[in-house]
Amino acid sequence: MANLKDFGKETYFEEHGYTWEERYESYVNREEWKVFHKDYIDDHSFDLLLINLREETSPGIWKVYDNTESPIDIHSIKKHYGAHS
Repeated sequence: MANLKDFGKETYFEEHGYTWEERYESYVNREEWKVFHKDYIDDHSFDLLLINLREETSPGIWKVYDNTESPIDIHSIKKHYGAHS
């Protein structure tokens, strides 16, 4: 199985405005309103991640890319970043 460091995934996220958030084991981009969990990144191809990165988002509404998208995790992310919806 691939992992985050394979194919330059880690570098790509960092170079495109994402910061690593240890608390959520995720890359977060506050301007794009997107969160990519490490497991999601590890389990998906770089090509799919590029498609996800190009998806449009609405300000104030977080798009969470996770293998489970637990309602508790999503609520925690929204509460932490002060986002609505």
